[in-house]
Amino acid sequence: MQGYAKINRAALGKILFFTVVLFVTFLPVSSFIFFIKNDAFNGYFPPKFFMSESLHAGYIPLWNPYINFGFPQYGDMSGGFWSPVTWLIALTVGYTPYTFTIEALSYILIGGIGMHQLCGYFKLSQVARIMAGLAFMCSGFNVGHLQHFNWLSGAAFLPWCFYSYLLLFKSASAKNILLNIFLFYMLVASAHPGISIGAAYFFLAVFMFMFVKKRAACLPQKIRQSLFPQFILLTGFVLLSAGMIMGYMDILPHFVRGEKLTADDISGNGTGLRSWMSVLLPFATVKNDGFFLTDLSLRNSYFGLTGILFFLLALTRRSTGWQQYLRVCGAIFFLLSLGGMFTSFAHRFLPMIGFVRLTGEFRIFALICFIPVAAMELDKFLREAMVWSGRIKYIYWILEAALAAAITYGLICSIDKHDSFLYRLETISAAGGLSSKLKALVDGISFYDTLWIQGFIQLFLIWSLKYSLREKRMGLLKKIIVADLVIACLLNIPFTGAGKASVSDLQQVLGKSPHGIPIPSLEAISAHDSLPPAEKFLLGNWSMYNKQIGVKNWVPYPILLNNMHAYFMAAEKDSATTYLHRGFIFLENEQRGDTVSISHFSPNEIQLDVVASAPGKMILQQNYYPHWFYNNGSGKRSVDPAGMNFMSVPINKGRQHIVISFEPTNIKTAMIFSAVLFLLLIAALLYVYFKSPSLSSRQPPPGPSPAPHKAG
Repeated sequence: MQGYAKINRAALGKILFFTVVLFVTFLPVSSFIFFIKNDAFNGYFPPKFFMSESLHAGYIPLWNPYINFGFPQYGDMSGGFWSPVTWLIALTVGYTPYTFTIEALSYILIGGIGMHQLCGYFKLSQVARIMAGLAFMCSGFNVGHLQHFNWLSGAAFLPWCFYSYLLLFKSASAKNILLNIFLFYMLVASAHPGISIGAAYFFLAVFMFMFVKKRAACLPQKIRQSLFPQFILLTGFVLLSAGMIMGYMDILPHFVRGEKLTADDISGNGTGLRSWMSVLLPFATVKNDGFFLTDLSLRNSYFGLTGILFFLLALTRRSTGWQQYLRVCGAIFFLLSLGGMFTSFAHRFLPMIGFVRLTGEFRIFALICFIPVAAMELDKFLREAMVWSGRIKYIYWILEAALAAAITYGLICSIDKHDSFLYRLETISAAGGLSSKLKALVDGISFYDTLWIQGFIQLFLIWSLKYSLREKRMGLLKKIIVADLVIACLLNIPFTGAGKASVSDLQQVLGKSPHGIPIPSLEAISAHDSLPPAEKFLLGNWSMYNKQIGVKNWVPYPILLNNMHAYFMAAEKDSATTYLHRGFIFLENEQRGDTVSISHFSPNEIQLDVVASAPGKMILQQNYYPHWFYNNGSGKRSVDPAGMNFMSVPINKGRQHIVISFEPTNIKTAMIFSAVLFLLLIAALLYVYFKSPSLSSRQPPPGPSPAPHKAG
């Protein structure tokens, strides 16, 4: 018991250490002084907020009626509908700008601790494990995609899945099988579809490598021992994912992005070769769009000076089997992330790759390979008495020379072209408050500034790194690793992640949203309220929050149904095709004395009291989609289409009560099945973990410690 308690205390200590580093590294966001800008609150927050409001009002959020005339929420591959974390937060504290920010940062933390745990499987020293964990947590991928919520959540579970998958090959116990089912479900349910597709290829490669490595008495036994756990894992995952699979299959035939992409669609969506200069100069990628020719979020792949130093060293020395495999696997994903001919080949010949719109996200798999390679090399260096000579000195000199060249070029161009924030100090100081001054400073920094600023910082850090390694000062080495990653993140976050306003500013605007799921008005859609221009950029289109149905114009959102797309395309050419002058429900041939009133409203059901002087049709301005029914007292029937986009219901003469409902019965059944199975899985995991010692206590002890070092 004492050993078990000691292990738990050590684990809590590591979690606390990573949490503190995370808080400092992402201080502009973790302090709530600045909100996560752009896509975070414009695209990823609205569906989570809707789910929270719907569940707290007592309704299952199957249909979202507020965004672009409605769509099935369960088919949203970007909103985290099938993630248990989303449901846990939505059902408890609810989604606010604060809880949303904490969730995003928590994913970054989970990923860092997962990489630390993964390197523990390889029996690396604590210094190497800490370097790897911090490098992954503070990587350029997380900093660059801070606003892309499901890229962060996908990256969070990848190292954990890798770790648990390796455990499964080590021992196909019930504990390891259950753990793998849980983690792989969390990955797919939380991640961007591109990461899920990349993960399928990544873990297929891991399986092939482990199969070749596995020792067995004969080939049939080897096949049986390898394939049976995989079959159980795959079966359990598919059963657990029944709701998610059926939900996505349900929407794909009606979804604009449900078809394979063309070469034009993926052009410029990779992390080009020029962007990989970020492994040494991450700050340089925040400027000069014309040079990098890709989106700012796709450029950063930094994983620390210690990481790049020992990764390059690993390329020049005799490597272990795992290093060789990870180098090859990482190189393949590196090539896929570049775009160009490699990506075009993969899109044409590899299944599912053709559906990945932003191939730059494949660099997360390169990083999950390259970082352990560097950690293994650092571990070997520590165990080999840390001799600062030979190859590591040459690599250090190359990096030092590259930094000196960047500094020289940046300074010369800044002075020669008068293109530097130093020439704009008067304008910057004349800006309004502190936030305005910071914004002016961010805007005033040039590409040449980033080269010499980052170059000087990196040069100082690499000198310190050399000193700590040569003098065998491990305490100082850890501090340098932390300082390196903290500085790199803080330099980049103002450009890639932090918006100008604070989280409290967002909360104040969100407070204008009506509570719960109120009965919407039947006023003309064109009369719906909107936000002042100063507030519009914070939360995106107000139609996603005002709890009124119908939009005046298309709201940029990942989910775009085919008929919805056709409607908005037609509306751009001829506004007469829209019903913006009518409410979201109206009688097509309304006459004097005709009335429509809503007696009950939920996202999935509308109850109406209608008085009509003649038979006709009632138009419902929600996207026509399967599973919508109406009942006017004579039985349930499917709704009829109206125009190219909306739904209609036949109306009889006189007073009548009509119920219009969204009833995806098969989806709901599969959802309940998945939910019950998930709860049983959690119960089983808790049972097997509390029944026996933790996984960490059963792992073989780490290898011999490196030679004693001087205190830091």
